[in-house]
Amino acid sequence: MIIKTTDPKDSKDKLIQAGYSAEKQMSFYLKRAFENSQNVLIINDLRLVNNDDVAPIDHFVIHECGFIIIESKSVSTKVSVNKYGEWKRVFANEEKGMPSPIQQAKRQALFLKSYLNKYGLNLFRDTLISKLIKHTYDDLFFDVLIAISDNGIIERDDINLPEVHKADAIPDKINELISRRKKNVITEIIPKHIILYHGTQQKIAYFLKEQHTLNKPLQVSKQNSISLENNSINEDALHYDKLKPHTYRCKKCDNQSLEIRYGKYGYYFKCLNCDSNMPIKHTCNKPSCKPRTKKNKNHFYKVCESCGVKELFFVNTNSKQ
Repeated sequence: MIIKTTDPKDSKDKLIQAGYSAEKQMSFYLKRAFENSQNVLIINDLRLVNNDDVAPIDHFVIHECGFIIIESKSVSTKVSVNKYGEWKRVFANEEKGMPSPIQQAKRQALFLKSYLNKYGLNLFRDTLISKLIKHTYDDLFFDVLIAISDNGIIERDDINLPEVHKADAIPDKINELISRRKKNVITEIIPKHIILYHGTQQKIAYFLKEQHTLNKPLQVSKQNSISLENNSINEDALHYDKLKPHTYRCKKCDNQSLEIRYGKYGYYFKCLNCDSNMPIKHTCNKPSCKPRTKKNKNHFYKVCESCGVKELFFVNTNSKQ
């Protein structure tokens, strides 16, 4: 199942365009292989921001036993890796060193595990057993794969690189990894890992899609808003009393004791007085606008990408995040 496609990249930079082509190529193979799958969910071109840290992830796979991060690399000639794990590529007829995409993907995995443990624990603590056992994302597998574009040649220098493959081979490697991880879970004498049910996989997928941040600055409306740069939030500007977010009341009991939570269909209001739920409905400048809710810690924003608006509208004052 494809949850998110690759965002278009309008740039005249040849390297950016080459990278974009590699991502589109990999997205095509993933769509062919998993478009109709209910147990493999694909998020393409995911960009997450946590304070000053940013993690751009080319392709993210959610399956029953965990996650796979796929890093796409555009290689028109050849890429080589020596016995020390050092990478180099040929560009403009010259050999140049390059950062290891394996290490890059592993850093993204660490970021994502920390991010989900910080903001997404409630996504799979919705059953009695999960509430009692208190699982975290440390109980899931995080794997990485490197996709080299079809035209590229891989020189491995007689070393084993199980993560590195041509782009068209990646879907098979995904299936092999999932089968291996299922076997790992089943054969564990002392259970260390858990299985994600389909509903939980979807919750995680749509939560991450909601957190995706475009790699461009947003203009912010003058009223009830704060200054942003590259779509990151200036924590020093987040003062609840000064910004005065809107006041909301429960439609059932008229109480103001509300909290925003995340569920199957996205963010919603939970009344802490009568336990009822209310949808969050945003309006914008144009009828065609489709503003979304974005979260940073316990602050919630209305974001309209077409209008370039990002407004604080609610703060979870009772939240520990």
